[in-house]
Amino acid sequence: MTALAVAGLSLRLGAFVLDDVSLTLPANDVMVVLGPNGAGKSVLLETIAGFHRPARGRIAINGRDVTTLPAEKRRVGFVVQNFGLFPHLSVAQNVALGARAPRRAEADSARIDIAALLRRFGIADLADASPLVLSPGEKQRAALARAEASHPDLFLLDEPFAALDALARGQLRFELARFLRVLRLPALFVTHDYVDVAALGGHLALMHAGRIIQHGAVDDVFRRPVSRTAADILGFENQLAGRVEGHDGRQVRVVVQGNVLRIATESAAPAAREVYVAIRAENVRLVRPDAAPTNAADNRLVGTVVALEPLGALAKVTLDCGFRLVACLMSRDVAGLGLAPGAAVAAAIAASDAHLVVP
Repeated sequence: MTALAVAGLSLRLGAFVLDDVSLTLPANDVMVVLGPNGAGKSVLLETIAGFHRPARGRIAINGRDVTTLPAEKRRVGFVVQNFGLFPHLSVAQNVALGARAPRRAEADSARIDIAALLRRFGIADLADASPLVLSPGEKQRAALARAEASHPDLFLLDEPFAALDALARGQLRFELARFLRVLRLPALFVTHDYVDVAALGGHLALMHAGRIIQHGAVDDVFRRPVSRTAADILGFENQLAGRVEGHDGRQVRVVVQGNVLRIATESAAPAAREVYVAIRAENVRLVRPDAAPTNAADNRLVGTVVALEPLGALAKVTLDCGFRLVACLMSRDVAGLGLAPGAAVAAAIAASDAHLVVP
């Protein structure tokens, strides 16, 4: 069963264009839509919810064509950035609003037990409280309980962590992932923070300038960006311009500023000679230049430290290897290697951690 099928969705809102968007979400799964601000993520969610009428395309939820249905008949649970709780109503009254929404056919005759729903989400003791006195976590639970009260066919979540600090985001991310697993309802989660992806997503869609530029299983998308734009969205700090020198069926050899990098691949040799090699900073291991290689199959580059940027327990190290190369490692490892601007260092990169991107 496909929970959501979007095909050829297009619309214009002022200067913004949602351009031929297509994606599918399997039943009981979560898809994260990741992209920069202004990519159109919220507009996509709002269109699926029924707030905008597309010029072209089709939207089906659980096999039911909802393209022309009004929002109140689409049977979706929508959780927005500020959780959308009404301050003049208690928590129980907010949740009861969800119970009045049109519901799935099998739930139409079911009586919603608000007290039981509040217990399920761990907020029974807050039934009479005002949303104004709730913590961010309690607001999230109340918003999810209200959405679940309608027995929706699909959850839509529009950057619910955007206004929270890092600690609160981490806590709510874990809690939301747990709730979605328990509820076993499909969800589309919009974000510009790729940390959300690993915690929440089974599937991932990358969005840029009103288009879905790549989508699929999280691991596949993260490991195989289809373009430099996709690599940018996914946080690949290193995108090295190079030229294909050869291919032996398992690895492609790419020359980058005189250095030959071996890149693991299961596909045929790329048709293009001019390519980019995308490497995550955390996959660049640094060792002393005189250290014996731990894996002879690794790519090995010798360079000089040009900058250090402390990031709490982590540090970003920028190298000059004839080209700029960024590594991210534990701060204690920086100290252990005695790294400082001007220090010589060797970088080791597994062939499986380098990814070929064709412009």
